[in-house]
Amino acid sequence: MNKKIHTFTKSLLCTSILIFAGNSLADDNYHYSSKGKTYEVSFTNLTLGQPMARLMVASHKAGTSFFNEGEAPTEELASLAEAGNGQPMAEKLIQMPEVTTAVVGDTGTPPGGSSVVLIQAKKRDHLSIGAMLGNTNDAFVALRDMALPKKRQSVTYYLSAYDAGTETNDESCATVPGPACGGEALSPYDEGEGYVYIHNGIHGIGGMDAATYDWRSPVAKVVIKAVH
Repeated sequence: MNKKIHTFTKSLLCTSILIFAGNSLADDNYHYSSKGKTYEVSFTNLTLGQPMARLMVASHKAGTSFFNEGEAPTEELASLAEAGNGQPMAEKLIQMPEVTTAVVGDTGTPPGGSSVVLIQAKKRDHLSIGAMLGNTNDAFVALRDMALPKKRQSVTYYLSAYDAGTETNDESCATVPGPACGGEALSPYDEGEGYVYIHNGIHGIGGMDAATYDWRSPVAKVVIKAVH
């Protein structure tokens, strides 16, 4: 896999840690469309010790996906899953004609906490979500290409965690950027496993206590409803 992570700027590395503290970045993280309805995406973190980074949420035509299991990850997925920064992915998606809207939420979501993102979507659009599990090397929670509710109904989804395959799961505080460690956000010289797969959790091999930071699926719940 050719990650080319060196193309990410130094400012990305500096700001990525702030994502887990709930700080907002600049307004250019937000990409809006004036078309369609507005939906409320309510996200609940179901883990014991994994803060979630700010959500990247996109509305798009059915059949659109920002990653595929068993395939090589993109640079944008590496940014989302290693550094907790979904902005590059949102910027990539909004350039695609099949994507209506791509946004990055205001705050991260602590264990047991919830956050809300509003997004616009066209009729028959589907929704995708991605966010890093902060106290990991490159784990991320994802919802891919799922239908939006009809009219004023709501729909609930339970989400699993994936491994981006962009960084070795050494569970070392030197390479885990979340609040448990504050380590390196991106590892440009570590190509990881090279493909996206279902994450197999924290094993306590490098200083991360499995009793605190491990999880069992699902890792998050999402409730989506139209608000106007």
